[in-house]
Amino acid sequence: MDSDSESITPSSPMDFVGTVLITGALLYLVLLLTSRTVRFRTKYYLYNLCYPAIGLVSIPFMLLKPGDVDNVRWPALFTRLTVKHLFGIKVSATGLEHLKSDKPYIAVCNHQSTIDHIAMMEFWPNRCSIMMKNSVKYLGPMGIAAMLSGIIFVCRTNREKAKEALENTVKVIKEKNAKVWVFPEGTRKLSKKNRPAEEKKPEYFLPFKKGAFNLAVQAQVPIVPVVFSCQESFFSFRHKRFTSGAYKMTVLKPVPTVGMTLDDVPDFTEKIRDMMIKTFIETSALSRDN
Repeated sequence: MDSDSESITPSSPMDFVGTVLITGALLYLVLLLTSRTVRFRTKYYLYNLCYPAIGLVSIPFMLLKPGDVDNVRWPALFTRLTVKHLFGIKVSATGLEHLKSDKPYIAVCNHQSTIDHIAMMEFWPNRCSIMMKNSVKYLGPMGIAAMLSGIIFVCRTNREKAKEALENTVKVIKEKNAKVWVFPEGTRKLSKKNRPAEEKKPEYFLPFKKGAFNLAVQAQVPIVPVVFSCQESFFSFRHKRFTSGAYKMTVLKPVPTVGMTLDDVPDFTEKIRDMMIKTFIETSALSRDN
């Protein structure tokens, strides 16, 4: 072999990996620029990633008073400082004086998406816990932060455990003078599975579960309805839209439960739901998507 001839060095596995990564990154960049779906999913993923990060940052502060419902103030603080600014979401509120009461109550709120959390954390009341499904416990740092915040977990698949959680919550409300925040719809209204591609008749809210209302009647504390206006102008699963935008939180006057029994709960639930739907319509720009 001629000593002057060039030798060919075989490429290493790392060169191949590097090529694949660069190609993948370029392809993803092209999709990000051309595909609404990719842009939506990327932004939504990054948005939801904020909450485990906030949970992780909050944990050291929560360990000073583990299990105290006031620990929610830490993720509330970090959410106010970061999330709304990063994603360009503005929130406003009316009726906040009804949340600032020193007396216990059950706040019931419509649930459209995880965007709800921005307004919740912006105006979070003192001494207030949240009722969440049991599976949240296992969501990494967010689950640990939830447990350290005295969150009330409910096992929806086990009737006996759900009943026991309700009874324990009544005790917490009475003994600790605590408030509880509940999403009576049980799931997010704007999630893909709850919004078919075509709706002939708009269903503003999903049916309300009665747990929060049973709780209020058993504890003889008022219901405070909280209504988030429509978010679909800037956030929509159906149209893969997630832009900057604004929505409003309206807190209605407390509705007393003194003297009510569990027999009154079905009618009481519908009364509150109708009241909230009326407020939702009044405070939302309910134009159907283009």
